[in-house]
Amino acid sequence: MRKRTRSRIEEFGYTLAFADTGDIGFYSKEAAPLINAEAEQQEFEPFRLDTVPIGDSFRLSAPLIVWFEITRYCNLPCLHCYVEAGPKRTNELSTSEIYAILNQLKAKGVFSIVFCGGEPFAHPDFMSIVKYAHDLGFVISIATNGTYLSQSVIDEIPREECVVSVSLDGTESHKKMRHLSTYEETIEKLKLLKKNGIRSAVMTTLTNSNLAELEEIFEFTSQQDLFFGVTPFSPVGRGKRFPHLTPDGNVAQSASPLYFRNYLDRIEKMQRIGLCVQKFLSFSYRLSHAIQREFCGISLAYIASDGEVYPCSVCMSAKKYSAGTLREASFAELWDTSFKDIRAVSFNDFKGCASCDIGSAKHACAGRCPVMSEIYTGDPLLCGASDFLKQANRSNGARIAAHLPSAETGDG
Repeated sequence: MRKRTRSRIEEFGYTLAFADTGDIGFYSKEAAPLINAEAEQQEFEPFRLDTVPIGDSFRLSAPLIVWFEITRYCNLPCLHCYVEAGPKRTNELSTSEIYAILNQLKAKGVFSIVFCGGEPFAHPDFMSIVKYAHDLGFVISIATNGTYLSQSVIDEIPREECVVSVSLDGTESHKKMRHLSTYEETIEKLKLLKKNGIRSAVMTTLTNSNLAELEEIFEFTSQQDLFFGVTPFSPVGRGKRFPHLTPDGNVAQSASPLYFRNYLDRIEKMQRIGLCVQKFLSFSYRLSHAIQREFCGISLAYIASDGEVYPCSVCMSAKKYSAGTLREASFAELWDTSFKDIRAVSFNDFKGCASCDIGSAKHACAGRCPVMSEIYTGDPLLCGASDFLKQANRSNGARIAAHLPSAETGDG
């Protein structure tokens, strides 16, 4: 029986996550008796915190989400892969080490895990790992290219609090970007997941040339009741070799109507489900906007398949952001003592934001990430927003604000 209310202690009180509604929030220490009594969600409302104390070293007691790279091996040579997946790392974690790390994450209070790669389903013990994590009570997402999905594999995927996110990059662009996988094959795998009652999502990378193909993907996800996530191509990992794929401001403006329709579609779908990784991610975006800091290393972490711990997947592209290895220190030690430099950077530290038309807008600018800033400019405190991100903030923010004046638009 999975818990209806997840809780963990913070310096200011508690973080609570409610399984039935998927609501996540901060609560005062006075909520302790209700937690012990397994009270109904509405009984906690008097103890919900609107503000929490913020300092330069602010972090949650544990990540809300951990991205766990099970293996770097992948059967597809995707042009935009941020980990440059292909061959395994030479010193990847053993299955017993993975189990031990999952135990550490549970003891620390981590709520959710994204299993990724490489291709996680290529790991020979992956389904046993998923079952182990699910039995520990984690909310799970699996990021996959879909090629290993078969009826026998799907039969072993948990039905509760588990989402399978499948990459799909366009009716024509999918094969161009992934070489060994086709759009039609991936669509059939998504239909098979749907037929078997597995909650699924489509992950799409937007480039400078595939926007016209995304309309068909969106229509498919709407018909199949799937989540649809779109991420702009970034020149990190293998993507550094293909900078021409980076979408520009014109693409952002043209994509705005589709982004808006997907925004409304996602709101409707999110209201119908309980806890999922997307809800923890949306909460992290809202937290970032509230504390005026990037959430990497504050509410998120990334574990590479060699045991190195990073603030996020983007940080993983540079060894210097590693907190260390789980073969030499516990996750609790690394989380509690590392990432101080990144945690200390506030949005106010970035140069040029005060004079930028989106720097002080209601919607959060996604360009104030010191790691992406360094990738784009060489300076971690210069604007890290690409032309695409700047125009996306303007177009999408204005469109959403006009329709939903009270909405915060920094949730992806």
